[in-house]
Amino acid sequence: MVPDPVLDRLEAAFDRRRAKMLKTHEGKWALMIYRRLSEPTEFFDTQREATNAGFRKSAGGRFFVKQVLKEDRVIQMPYRVVVADHR
Repeated sequence: MVPDPVLDRLEAAFDRRRAKMLKTHEGKWALMIYRRLSEPTEFFDTQREATNAGFRKSAGGRFFVKQVLKEDRVIQMPYRVVVADHR
């Protein structure tokens, strides 16, 4: 995987603020816009609302959406490759 310094900075900013966000926004979806890292994060009830707001408010810039939880959820997907011959 290619390193992404912008994503790393956004995730680090989220992690620094996690404890404070948990007090008032646990379970909500946080939106962090890269050019506004010093500004407060916005919170939404759903991932879709946060993502849509990110596209509207970031003006084409980078943004990060993550649910405010004590521990990040890990989703495991089985690895399986199906090859079909469609000649």
